[in-house]
Amino acid sequence: MGDGAAATTGNVQNITGSGICSGMEFDYPWKSEADGYVDDFSANGGEIIFISQDSKGRVGCYTGPSDNYRTITSSVFFSVLEEDATTRQELMAAYMDFFTGGTSIAGEGSGDLFTTFVSAVSPAVGSFSATVVLQGTASCDLGLYDVTGRKVGTVVSGSLSQGTHNLTVSGAGFASGTYLISGTVGNEQVRLRTVLLK
Repeated sequence: MGDGAAATTGNVQNITGSGICSGMEFDYPWKSEADGYVDDFSANGGEIIFISQDSKGRVGCYTGPSDNYRTITSSVFFSVLEEDATTRQELMAAYMDFFTGGTSIAGEGSGDLFTTFVSAVSPAVGSFSATVVLQGTASCDLGLYDVTGRKVGTVVSGSLSQGTHNLTVSGAGFASGTYLISGTVGNEQVRLRTVLLK
């Protein structure tokens, strides 16, 4: 849409996320070298995931025809995004979830007559949320782990019946950041990344 202005005029003071980056915000070094000629663009068949304070698209994502590739295009520098409520680590986790097709697993239990589908909301705001869909009763053992691998909570432990189960774990007492929901559902190994925002 445009090439942006020189750094002396300035372009980006902050960016606000939507879509896969919903709830994320970063300040940007206004009128710095990184703020020179910052392009703005339209979705053009994709989705704008960050807009600047002047409502211009600064970061977008696109899923190719038949989902055969995924790309993120950014006119702002990742390394100079100023962290506050959201960290660059959380942003990269959201980007990686987009590249890998999201935070979900699906599979058929070997030897059993049910299929499983497990997904986690990311970013999670205030609490962790996961959905388990079962075609039959299954033993479920899902824990919540921090990035060091330390277990910090339990999502579910025990038998779940056929159907959809929406599970929530309070984020009170947890710092904002990246966590893993890991364990087993039936015979399936589950390992999902989720980002907690406060």
